[in-house]
Amino acid sequence: MNSSVSVAMAVYNGEHFIRQQIDSILVQLNENDELVISYDNSNDNTLEIIREYESECPNVKVVLNSDPGVFGNFENAISHCSKDYIFISDQDDIWDPRKIETVVECFRKTGADMVIHSGKHIDKNNEIISESFFALYNIGNNLIRNFAKPRYSGCCTAFTKEFKRVILPIPRDVGAYDHWLGMTGEVLGKLVFLDEDLIMHRLHDYNVTPTSKRPMKVIISARFNLARHLVARRFIKKNVR
Repeated sequence: MNSSVSVAMAVYNGEHFIRQQIDSILVQLNENDELVISYDNSNDNTLEIIREYESECPNVKVVLNSDPGVFGNFENAISHCSKDYIFISDQDDIWDPRKIETVVECFRKTGADMVIHSGKHIDKNNEIISESFFALYNIGNNLIRNFAKPRYSGCCTAFTKEFKRVILPIPRDVGAYDHWLGMTGEVLGKLVFLDEDLIMHRLHDYNVTPTSKRPMKVIISARFNLARHLVARRFIKKNVR
């Protein structure tokens, strides 16, 4: 039985690298798959670029985001995804040509609700500047460590359509949207860590991800809220599958 794929991409001021990312995704999509691009109001040519793809490719669907920011933008993209497996995508990476095929096969073999794979960092010139994420950040199964000091990457995450009901809506007070994704997979579902480098994650001057360290008070509050929301979502989990 053939499975279909949704890619949930959030974009904002992405004109510099977005074509490379979209092109690396589209070559992997079948006619029943979709690339859902959620657009936050930008001050560059991002909208013109993604509208161009939408007009030329039936797989591409652009949805405008009414809740600005990383949380709202990714939630908007995910909420419009309708296929069997949902992949998270940043706007400025490059996907390995084997990414979708490899991750879908992992879902089939393991029965996972969520798969998180590895990757490597690249610079603005597409040069690799790091070792594998799993080695660099010591990523893997360790619930307590992952709760306290998360190393999940949203751009390396995929989950089933059914598990989307557990993930959404994304709480806004948990610190980071990808921490929420990873913890729902690890606590409320079956999460598989796939040690294969399937994306090149770009680091550059326009990255949205914050680089400054947050105050300890803010971190503790976010962890408390994360635990609270996970407990509440356990009731939703009972109705999944």
